[in-house]
Amino acid sequence: MRGAYESGKDCNVIAHTIRVGADLWREYAIRFIPDSDKIAVRIGPLVNTGQVPLAGSEPEGAAEVRRKVGVPVRNTYSEEYKVNIFSGPTFRFAREGDQVRVHFLDWHHRWTHSLLLAVAVGAVMGVLVGLLTGNWTTAWWGGLVTGLGFAGHVLEDQLGHMGSNLFWPLTHKRIPGPGLIHASDAIPNSLTVWTSVALILFNLDRFSGVARLLPSSYLLLAVGLPWLILGGVYFLGQSRKAHPQPSRESIRQEERIAEASPVEMT
Repeated sequence: MRGAYESGKDCNVIAHTIRVGADLWREYAIRFIPDSDKIAVRIGPLVNTGQVPLAGSEPEGAAEVRRKVGVPVRNTYSEEYKVNIFSGPTFRFAREGDQVRVHFLDWHHRWTHSLLLAVAVGAVMGVLVGLLTGNWTTAWWGGLVTGLGFAGHVLEDQLGHMGSNLFWPLTHKRIPGPGLIHASDAIPNSLTVWTSVALILFNLDRFSGVARLLPSSYLLLAVGLPWLILGGVYFLGQSRKAHPQPSRESIRQEERIAEASPVEMT
C-alpha cells in the first residue's frame, strides 16, 4: 500500500485462505479503519466449508492487531472483509490524490456491467428474432425486453458499494455506487426475484387467451405491497446500523484493543 502511494503504480494483492483440514478453514478478518492510516487483522474461529464456526475454536486472548500504513486510506466497500473458504478476496491499491484507495474485487463489475453493452445485446437479440421470425414487431419487443432486463441487473448492482463501469467501452473505471444495498442483503435480493416472478406471471396472464388478473389490484398487491413492507423493514434496519448504540461487548473490545496497543507497529 505504501508502494502504491509512493510510486503511483497500482498494486494487486490477494488475501489467501488458511485451510487446516478436509472440511476445515481458519477464518480471519481484515479491516481498513475509517478516517485513519491503519489496517487491522483479527484471527477468528475455525469454520467448515459451509462457513459455520466450530464452537470453542476461537484463539484465546486474540486481539485485533493494527498496523500503520503511513498514508491516508480510503475504503468504500465493506467495513470488514472475512477470509475463510476456497479462494480469498483480491484488492487493488491505487493512489488517488493524496489517498490510497482500496478497490475490492477490481475485476468484477467491469465490462459486463455496462449500459452500452445492454443496448448492444438488446439490438443483437432484436435482429436475431427478426431474422428467425420475419416479424419485426416481435423483434422490436424482444430486443427491448432483453436490453431492459440486462440494464435492470446493471442498475440494481449500481445501487451497492462497488459500482459498475456503466459506459464501457467509452470508460474504463467503475463508477462508485451510493451504497444503498449490499450483495449479501437478503431483502433486496428477495424483492428483486419476487418482482421478476410477479411480472412474468402478470405478462403470461395478460397475453393469454382470457386474462384473469385485474392489473391495478394485482400490481398493487403482488408488487407494491411487498416493496412497501419489506422495503420499509430493510431501510429501518439500515438506519439502525448507521446509528448503532454501543454494546457492553463492543466497549470491552475497544478496551482490550487499547490494552493491546503495544502490538501496533509501523
